[in-house]
Amino acid sequence: MGGIGVILNRNAGKKVPFRGQVGQKLGFVMGDPDSLRETSRIDQIDDVIRTFMDRRIDILGISGGDGSNHYVLDACERIYGTEPLPRIAFLCGGTHNAHALSVGVKGTPERLLQNIVRKYHTRARFDLTHRALLRVDDGARVRHGFSMATGFMFRFYQELVQRQDDSTLKVAGLMAAWIGSLLTGGRRMRRMFALQPARIALAGRAFPWRQTNGISVSSMEKLGLGFTPYPRASETLSTFQVGIYKGKPSGFVPMLWSFQAGRVPRHPDFYADIAERIEFETDRPISYVFDGELFEGGTRLEITVARRLELIVG
Repeated sequence: MGGIGVILNRNAGKKVPFRGQVGQKLGFVMGDPDSLRETSRIDQIDDVIRTFMDRRIDILGISGGDGSNHYVLDACERIYGTEPLPRIAFLCGGTHNAHALSVGVKGTPERLLQNIVRKYHTRARFDLTHRALLRVDDGARVRHGFSMATGFMFRFYQELVQRQDDSTLKVAGLMAAWIGSLLTGGRRMRRMFALQPARIALAGRAFPWRQTNGISVSSMEKLGLGFTPYPRASETLSTFQVGIYKGKPSGFVPMLWSFQAGRVPRHPDFYADIAERIEFETDRPISYVFDGELFEGGTRLEITVARRLELIVG
């Protein structure tokens, strides 16, 4: 049957000013009620993806932020299995849209969708790019997405969740408080950056550090708030960028300026490179953040590339 299918997260972007009635606007653009599906719970996503798969849609538009992209693409990978996925279009509309920004997509959901609908029906050529979809096996289940981290980055996101506000202003405020505490070497930061024993292997080879502040991996360059900590994330479509830190909190501050400038920091306690697979093992269950969502698995994580995604950027 082909066509375009759009899934809209009703809960996305509630903290975005002037968000308006996105569902109504997208419905007007589509002109087909069966091609736009709205969800308000994660457990509704699978049925939508199965419907779109049965229709053999050519393009899947996701209206929401990074978390919405995460859950929708995770469902796609599980449901499509070895079948090719449709082209993916990030339609933004969430509180955090780092995935879209990484591939150069900006704008309101309705304007982005208007361009896609126009090009599709006039058979105009789409501007495309590609990114690797990551597969994270945490021992409890397998998840799919773009950016994952343990350790201090997990604790940063956990603090946001505990505050029950992940708006851009609150995130920036928390980041500023973190930097202030980093500069003064406060107890809070020493706790956040506490070293933990871990066994790490890159492509099957043991990594020499036996203690770290955690690991981070990404196939997307940006992480929000103007930071680009993974400039090599899409260097190849079979790899992702890895970051590992084992230093003191104060040593992390200069690295932030490199992240903002989109450069890989040079620091003896920081490792950065691209990899096809990383295994991370500890003696305790591992908590991690994946595309802004918090999870807990077993004592071992294995991160690989699931597949290459074709993304519409214009």
